[in-house]
Amino acid sequence: MKGLLLAIKHMNDNDIMHRDLKPENILFRVNNDFSSVSIADFGLGTIISLPKYLFVRCGTPGYVAPEVVNIKDLNATYGPICDVYSLGIIFHIMLLGKSPFPGKSYT
Repeated sequence: MKGLLLAIKHMNDNDIMHRDLKPENILFRVNNDFSSVSIADFGLGTIISLPKYLFVRCGTPGYVAPEVVNIKDLNATYGPICDVYSLGIIFHIMLLGKSPFPGKSYT
């Protein structure tokens, strides 16, 4: 988790949000070295300071922050805290071996 938090901090310091963090997008650079992680698949990533996002409501169900899923105004923006929320879900899965949400959809 420390490596993931440092990676997210680095991204946010460089004005980038991933918006689709999930276990499938976390890669280990060295076998059996959990401190050397890389984040992949920036297809839904965006620059934080844009006045309007290309995809506003996006991400994988079960990992998406509430402010992203529940957004009503598609011209609105949100902050990089949505990536921290996704990391919290990943941490929950790592600790307990299951998702905190049983569904596979946004509703």
